[in-house]
Amino acid sequence: MADGDQTIVLTSSFDNRLYSDRTHPVWEKVVTATFDADDTTALSLEIPLNGTLRHITFTIPQTTTSRTKQLQINDNGNNTVFDTGALAHVAGASTTTYNIDEPLSGLIDVVVTIAGTLGGTGVAMVITLRGI
Repeated sequence: MADGDQTIVLTSSFDNRLYSDRTHPVWEKVVTATFDADDTTALSLEIPLNGTLRHITFTIPQTTTSRTKQLQINDNGNNTVFDTGALAHVAGASTTTYNIDEPLSGLIDVVVTIAGTLGGTGVAMVITLRGI
């Protein structure tokens, strides 16, 4: 594959607030960012969100290089409301959950950045956003 063919997509979206029983008013959006071995460009996806972002789970599979990875969430005014900072390479896969309390409305940007090529066969990083 060539550099620049990476993808970022909304894998699933669930909103329990749409149903009549509102005893558990929760929503979840799952975003998958896929990089192959030679990609170096940051990926960004706009998704609609209206609610309070409470949890972010960032899953990074094992990679063959020591490149850093970063996840940012920007609101509709392009203000950064969440940033992991540059995450150092770890041996093996890693999943980290972040707890935040950020009310958001409108389109938000989910941005995944890698510092250089990942090598090997590439990776699919999964970002899960949950809130009320």
